Amino acid sequence: MRARHLAARAAVPVAVVCGLVWPSQAVVTSTWTVESYAQFDSGDATDAFITSLGEVRPGWQTKRVDLEGDGVWSALRTSSGAILFGSDADGAVYAVSGDKPKKIGAIPGAIAVVALAEAGSTVYAGAMPSNQIWKLDPAGGKPTAVAKLDGKSKASDGSAETVWALAAGKDGTLYAGTGPDGRLWSIKGSTAKPVFETTDKRITAVTVTSDGAVWFGTSERALVFRHDPRSGETRAMADFAGNEIGAIAEVAGGVVVAANELVDVVPGPGKTAAQLESVEKPSAPKGQAAKMPDTGSKPGADKDPGSGERKGARKGKGALFRVGNDGRLEQLHALTATYFTSIAVDAGGSIYAAAADKGRIYLVEPDDTVATAFDVDERAIAQVFWDGKQLAFTTDDTAALYRASGKASAAKYVSDVYDAKSPSRWGRLLWQGTGKLVVETRTGNTAKPDVGWSAWAAPGKIAATGGGVQGGAITSPPGRYLQFRVSLPDDGSLRRVTAHFVPQNAATSIEEITVEPAQKDSQPTLKEAGARTRSPVLKLKWKIENPDNDDTAYVLQVRKDGDADWRTLATGKAPLTATSFDWNTETFPDGWYRLRVTSSDALANSPDRALEAQRTTPLFVVDNTRPAIDGLTVKGGKADARVTDDLSVITEMAYSIDDGAWQLGTTADGIFDDQTETLRIDLPATGLAKGTHTLSVRVADAAGNVGAATTTFVVR
Repeated sequence: MRARHLAARAAVPVAVVCGLVWPSQAVVTSTWTVESYAQFDSGDATDAFITSLGEVRPGWQTKRVDLEGDGVWSALRTSSGAILFGSDADGAVYAVSGDKPKKIGAIPGAIAVVALAEAGSTVYAGAMPSNQIWKLDPAGGKPTAVAKLDGKSKASDGSAETVWALAAGKDGTLYAGTGPDGRLWSIKGSTAKPVFETTDKRITAVTVTSDGAVWFGTSERALVFRHDPRSGETRAMADFAGNEIGAIAEVAGGVVVAANELVDVVPGPGKTAAQLESVEKPSAPKGQAAKMPDTGSKPGADKDPGSGERKGARKGKGALFRVGNDGRLEQLHALTATYFTSIAVDAGGSIYAAAADKGRIYLVEPDDTVATAFDVDERAIAQVFWDGKQLAFTTDDTAALYRASGKASAAKYVSDVYDAKSPSRWGRLLWQGTGKLVVETRTGNTAKPDVGWSAWAAPGKIAATGGGVQGGAITSPPGRYLQFRVSLPDDGSLRRVTAHFVPQNAATSIEEITVEPAQKDSQPTLKEAGARTRSPVLKLKWKIENPDNDDTAYVLQVRKDGDADWRTLATGKAPLTATSFDWNTETFPDGWYRLRVTSSDALANSPDRALEAQRTTPLFVVDNTRPAIDGLTVKGGKADARVTDDLSVITEMAYSIDDGAWQLGTTADGIFDDQTETLRIDLPATGLAKGTHTLSVRVADAAGNVGAATTTFVVR
């Protein structure tokens, strides 16, 4: 190999390294693809949403109206088009006309109006606390009590305390769910009668489906029932592992329910029935449990905020289930860090489900695709309902009404910043979607787009490539970081984006090399194997820095001090890709050596781009020769000997008399610090019988080689 003078970690292009030929099919072009929900979700969608299948679609334009109070407990769009909402402002009910809310009345003694429904052309309300059904005049006027819900029940001593839910049938019958008696009531005119009494605390959700059936759900056991007004039969349809059915809405073949598992921030006195049962009967069936998605895998699969939770916020988890008329259950979606508050279903079967945190409404389509359809600044979505053919919803914390007004015309998606790890030359950008998409890119060399980044630029020579894919050459200048943005028309969608680039290659640097015996014994002269030749294998190890994670091969070379040429170690037929090697030094002469490790990333790069780097060790010794013991004699109760080693310092000596136990000895000057030492052994003054005895001596050098000698002596 041609001699070169390189620094310890120099990087130079190479085509062939030390005689090794690298694969000719090495690929240098890299790609960045954004196609999954998690990948798209790392970017920012404006007036757009991202589905669980990894598709960006235009969202909806909305118009916001400020409402009175801190929260909205109930909402209703009447047949005349008026929007009413029940507030927590001393039991007041408001109507929204245009952009302004107007108070139309207040229920005496109520804290909040928690239920609204329209039967025929009459609007009814239920309040907390109140055991009456109230008739409202949307034009204004004092609310009128029309029916009282009283009478003893199994669960309570008499009348209801709160009307939690209302729904109306086609025949004008009003159905009410109450608590704490957990009863379903039917109201016709001023006559109210209990229809069914659950064993749970309260009925929190009621809906009447197109076949006339009344579906309702409970709290604290999260039960779902179906009541048939024609036969009078009520049947339990589902039992969930949570503690509340937060909402019910009709879907084809049954209903969709929000089954929540709530955690009380401030527990009340005593325990609930569900809590008592979990303690007293831990093995009792718990109902259908929700399967939570992995964090970040789909919309709503959020990390638990933990201590970052808003103070006073009610925590919990929630899941959407389809409950069939035959009782079949199917989970549609689940939230890992909050729960569902309200549900609306459109004519096509798409489900809009409001969440209690992050101001989100989730869309579940008939093919089970999930998306975050709306994401507003307010913390919680309280109610979601239909305003004609457009969706409307209200918020809590800051009470507001939002009305959707058609697809967004300025939907935009901006990707996360991609880090190519080194300055790169950018090639083609490919994108897949529908509609006339406007795609642009920009590049820079700082992690955060800022001054010094290139301006947004459209790709050049855009053309269709088949399969709904279009592409063009990225016109942004070379840089380490890339970002793209896409503007979508109201009928457009974005499904996949791939950027091709060639990163600037970076060599795999050798940071540190260690050379040590593969096997090293402590006090080898005391061991039974002390007289055997030690292993000649040295363990070579090196630490690397591989910034671009290229496949790397290594060449190992050694040179004896004083020699001119490097000698390449045979490491096998295949390139050495490990960062360690066992070197058998048996065929190498003793002496002082240096080791040079050379790295090459030619396995992953074309010859014109491949780089190598190298590092050389300080001198280390290869010593496979035992120390020599000369002149071992015994005289006057003392033994003397001279030990020499050509390369290594003598480090240890041990002796044995008549094959007895080995014991450590020392030198004449009491320290092992030289390649030549004089040994002094004081023999026992007593205990040796008269006659001939054998003295055996072992010495070890710093390399672990052990030499031995034996002599006889006579005790007279």
